[in-house]
Amino acid sequence: MSILITGATGFLGSRILCELLTDASDEPITVLGRGTPQTLRARVEAALTWLSDATPPDGAFDRLRFISGDISQPGLGLTSEDRAQVLDGLRQVWHSAALLTLGDDPAPLHRTNVLGTCNVLDLLEAAPTAHLLYVSTAYVAGRRSNGHVLENDLSEDSGFMCHYEESKYTTERLLHAWAARKGREVTVLRPSLLITDRPIPAGLPAQPVNVLTQLIDQLANGWTARVHGVKEFLKGGLRGDRVHIRLEADPEGTLNLLQVEYAARAMVRAAATPPDGPGRVRTLHVTHPQETRFQTALDALSTRYPGSSVRVCARLTNPTRQERSLAAEAWRMPGLNMLRRTYDRTNLLKAVGDLPDPEPIDHAYLVRALGAAKALQSA
Repeated sequence: MSILITGATGFLGSRILCELLTDASDEPITVLGRGTPQTLRARVEAALTWLSDATPPDGAFDRLRFISGDISQPGLGLTSEDRAQVLDGLRQVWHSAALLTLGDDPAPLHRTNVLGTCNVLDLLEAAPTAHLLYVSTAYVAGRRSNGHVLENDLSEDSGFMCHYEESKYTTERLLHAWAARKGREVTVLRPSLLITDRPIPAGLPAQPVNVLTQLIDQLANGWTARVHGVKEFLKGGLRGDRVHIRLEADPEGTLNLLQVEYAARAMVRAAATPPDGPGRVRTLHVTHPQETRFQTALDALSTRYPGSSVRVCARLTNPTRQERSLAAEAWRMPGLNMLRRTYDRTNLLKAVGDLPDPEPIDHAYLVRALGAAKALQSA
């Protein structure tokens, strides 16, 4: 028997692979990704060694097989020999690879996220007993702003914040049709915005919230270039008024932030419990039981620059150029939109057994996660 994983070089995928290697099995795990097998091995083993805090268990790396492939290519870009190796005893497929881009062109997202999954399904035609575990996103709920989102909910009625969300929705619809038509079992895993408070070394996969911190940094650098003394204000080096940044949104809006370590552990636990039968799709919200106020996240973000504050207001009057720039970019980011909705976790809790709920995500955790201290030292 064997396992196939795509996306093992990513922020979540590397942690899923690390969890898979913690069991006592000697079951081979095939890692499919771009680049030569040697390059792929070096990237994956570097991440796994760091994630394990030490040398992984004896023989863990011996279970890994590395094969060059590309999910966006027909046949996953596999040679006939590699395809035969992947299919040998295949019982489980973790499809974590995906493209996350905030551009206005939906074509690359459709090619990788939707058609790429079609290519994975084509492979599964030759492995009729293999269980597919697909990593989607809780943000297939799109623009739905309130209420309790059930794990089986899948609707486009509210529209989507960005093309990424729509590509994941389209893929889920595709999987439902495929499972019903082929009588196959599929587990859809919907994580929310994943985060970690552990500093990540350079060269390893960065966490998604880095997109927001980079945006704030870019805006700060832009201000510095135009206004004398702004960076000193932001760093707290000059006396005077703080730099205030306003965002127009629901002041009571929340985010669902979840520790990536918990997400990976919950997913691997859930994989041991297959769907109820052939032709069934089981969907699990891999989300935090407690929502985080968006203002709490913004307060933690402000600690990167002690001379600044970012506040949410119900109505933004006379926005500055920087505030318009921030608003235009931030609300296109999946998971960074302020909503009042919550997520059902019934299926997840049944699947993970006695796994304790994740710890609350508070201000102190977010400060660590956003790398405030490191950012200030390097500023």
